[in-house]
Amino acid sequence: MTIQQRRRGSHLAPRELRSQASRIDDVVQPEPVFLTVQEVADLLRVSAGTIRAWVAKGDGPPAMRFGKQIRYRPERVMEWVEQQEGR
Repeated sequence: MTIQQRRRGSHLAPRELRSQASRIDDVVQPEPVFLTVQEVADLLRVSAGTIRAWVAKGDGPPAMRFGKQIRYRPERVMEWVEQQEGR
């Protein structure tokens, strides 16, 4: 068997390939969804500037930073909206 054949997985029988693929599928999780400032602004019907001002003050929905980018988890935004109803 050559190195090329090993890399392609040709050394595995079809049943082994299927078994290996099903294990990979069991491990793979859906990618998390993050909203941008503009998407949150559209959702809440406010300007992106308002969202950025909230971030600067530490107000608004909980935000995360990825480098310079601000992102939001949709479920956290909706939790924050529900908390605002009682105010």
